[in-house]
Amino acid sequence: MKLFSGLFAGLKRQKKGRWLYQYALRASRHAALYQNGVPDTVDGRFDMLVIHVWLLIRRLNAGQAQNLGQKVFDAMFANMDDSLRELGTSDTAVGKRIKDMAKVFYGRANVYNAALDAGDADALAKALGTNVFTKEASFTDACTCLAAHMLNIEKQLAKQSLDEVLQSGPCYPHLQVDVGRLSSS
Repeated sequence: MKLFSGLFAGLKRQKKGRWLYQYALRASRHAALYQNGVPDTVDGRFDMLVIHVWLLIRRLNAGQAQNLGQKVFDAMFANMDDSLRELGTSDTAVGKRIKDMAKVFYGRANVYNAALDAGDADALAKALGTNVFTKEASFTDACTCLAAHMLNIEKQLAKQSLDEVLQSGPCYPHLQVDVGRLSSS
């Protein structure tokens, strides 16, 4: 009997992980991000997804829900796998692309974790300048704005109890910025 209860609990966590992932996915697609300097490219969108999923997983881990954080991560990469296949990527290439994406995810997560753990908004903005705005390195304002957005997300997620996150979904505040301030001048 315990075997079946464990199986159903795992399926329930998997379903909850997919549900939470959808929140992060929607937040990563918010138009204000792309109107304010984030490149509206496959790489730019992937970077925004990494940021929003990573912040959610960070919150779940802080609430001792690492297993659920893993399910969110799994849902993200199952979605990436499906997307690559829909784009016509061959079966043999999908695995390599997913592995490369996972390396990028973990690399970014390590850098962002270090900056947030140190409370260093400047280091976070610098990392974003390297990772997200690689071709638009002059977008210092955009880097600072996105770093502030990430700090705001973390703050809002920390205000939610784990039960609130699991019942109502994670709180992803929209990007708050003066649109005219971010230009490539």
